[in-house]
Amino acid sequence: MSFGRKHVIFGVSAMVAATVVALPMATGFAFGSDEQISAEADSELLAAGGVETEVPVQDGEVVEPVIALDAEVEAVAADAEAAPVEVTAINDTVDADLICLTKIVRHEAANQSMTGQLAVAQLVMNRVNSPRFPNTICAVAHQSGQFFNTNAYNPSRNDQRWANALEAAIDARNGISDPVVGDAVFYHAAYVSPRFHRSRPRVTQIEDHIFYR
Repeated sequence: MSFGRKHVIFGVSAMVAATVVALPMATGFAFGSDEQISAEADSELLAAGGVETEVPVQDGEVVEPVIALDAEVEAVAADAEAAPVEVTAINDTVDADLICLTKIVRHEAANQSMTGQLAVAQLVMNRVNSPRFPNTICAVAHQSGQFFNTNAYNPSRNDQRWANALEAAIDARNGISDPVVGDAVFYHAAYVSPRFHRSRPRVTQIEDHIFYR
């Protein structure tokens, strides 16, 4: 019986020894280096996820890992911070009112700069927007004693003067440029001095036209 116990104990010891000897071969880990290998594996996983772990640490300071942002994420963030831009549609439809306004500009200021032409066009629009005058461009143009009958005025529409007048008309109708005549609703040529305008507040003079409220 004693021999049998020794045989069992010896057999168990031999199995334990065999297990200890076989462990490094089965797992691929060397004794005393399993923590280093585990850390290297963790570093590889973090690197694959965009986390950098090799951050220098000085004086025991704890430094958090730096997560590298994807270029797409940065682009989305930049777009979110950008202020929305309002785009105003420009009405350049060549309708009866635009033709009336272009004819007024062509007739009254074709010899002036674009600023001078825009001044006349803006004055017409000031009248359209004022309760003291008709509320359409053609009605303002044909108001008795004011401009003229645009239906009877037919200048060439194939030259630069017409193109310039059309540009000023589109600009004024859409309110694209800043006002150059303020809220003026009357004007006359600088070389005349109508009695009607003497009592009116003067706004400005642009080239050879003087503008009043």
